[in-house]
Amino acid sequence: MPQYKKEITSWKSGGGKTVTFIVTKDCQLACKYCYLVGKNSKERMPWEIAKQAIDYILSRENEFKEESVIWDFIGGEPFLEIELIDRICDYIKVEMFSHNHHWFNSYRFSFSTNGINYHEDKVQRFIEKNRKHLSVGITIDGTEIKHDLNRIYKISGKGSYQDVAHNIPLWLKQFPEAATKVTISSADIPYIKESVLHLYSLGIHEVNINCVFEDVCGKRGMIFYSKTN
Repeated sequence: MPQYKKEITSWKSGGGKTVTFIVTKDCQLACKYCYLVGKNSKERMPWEIAKQAIDYILSRENEFKEESVIWDFIGGEPFLEIELIDRICDYIKVEMFSHNHHWFNSYRFSFSTNGINYHEDKVQRFIEKNRKHLSVGITIDGTEIKHDLNRIYKISGKGSYQDVAHNIPLWLKQFPEAATKVTISSADIPYIKESVLHLYSLGIHEVNINCVFEDVCGKRGMIFYSKTN
C-alpha cells in the first residue's frame, strides 16, 4: 500500500498552485460594477472539458512542483453548477489518491459566491462532504443601502442584501475565519466606514475592499485591507 503524507497547509501561504475553473457565465445578479459582460445560462463548462484539464494537470506532476494546490471555482455564480462541481471534485480526489499524487491531502477547493443559494440542500451536502478541504468567500458589500446600490437581481432589479445576509450566520458558523470582499465605486464611497463596521458587527472580521477598476474610479484602482483580531 502506498504511504500518504499527513495533511499539510502550505496552500495558506500563497505558495500553492492555483487552478481555476470558470464553470458558468450565469448568475442571479446583474451587479453594476461586474467585469463579466454577456452573462448567460448557455455558456457552462462541459464535464468532458473539466476532466481533460484535470487529467492534463495531474499527469504532469513533474511540471507542477508546488507543494499544494487550490482548485478554484468561479463564474458567474459557481454554486449554480454545484452538481458539476461535485463531480469534478470527486474526480480530482479519486485521481490524486489513486496516483499517489504529491498534492493529495494538500489541496483546497475554493469558492467566491454571491451567497444567495448558499443554504440550499445540494450546496450544503457538498460543503459537508468537503469541509476539511474547503474555503468559501461570500461577497457582501456592507450595509443594506450600500450593497443594494450595485448588487441587484438581473430580472427584477431588486437589491440582494436580505437574501445574502440571511445566509451569513450559517456561513460563519461553518467558516468562522472567512473573509469577504467589498467593492466600491464613486457612488458608494460615502458608505465605506459604516459598511466595514456593519460587517464587523455581523461577525466578519476580515474585510478586503477593492475599488472598481473602470472609469468610475479614474485610471488607477486601489485596494484596501482591514482585519480585526
